[in-house]
Amino acid sequence: MVTDIRSSIGARLREERERLDLSQAQMAALAEFKLRTYQDWERGIAAVSSEFLALAAPHGLDVFYVLTGERMSTKLTLDPIQSAVLNSLAQCSPQRQMEAVQHLALLAAGMSPQTPAGRAAAVKKPARGMGAAKVRKEK
Repeated sequence: MVTDIRSSIGARLREERERLDLSQAQMAALAEFKLRTYQDWERGIAAVSSEFLALAAPHGLDVFYVLTGERMSTKLTLDPIQSAVLNSLAQCSPQRQMEAVQHLALLAAGMSPQTPAGRAAAVKKPARGMGAAKVRKEK
């Protein structure tokens, strides 16, 4: 039973490596593991290291797929708006990402985020109503 699991994980690890278009040596080097160790994981001779998975994940390895056989993308279903927000967020600098998250949190809380540009625009708007007549008379 354990051997079957290791073999399945090894086969999926190989699939992920091929999907990423990496050689075994390149894949092993991602997390500074020895080539022979990596080859043993793909063959199902040894259990893949959690340290390797953690270090390879930022390089595109679908760890969930390697371990379970299910793609993470099938677990995460986004509607078009959510997808657009995440795609836009990914294109921002880390500073802008933090600002965007703060703005979204304020919107979710029912508050209106105020940006320096937004405050400046509000000040420049022409006066309306009774106050406008007073301003005209004073001039």
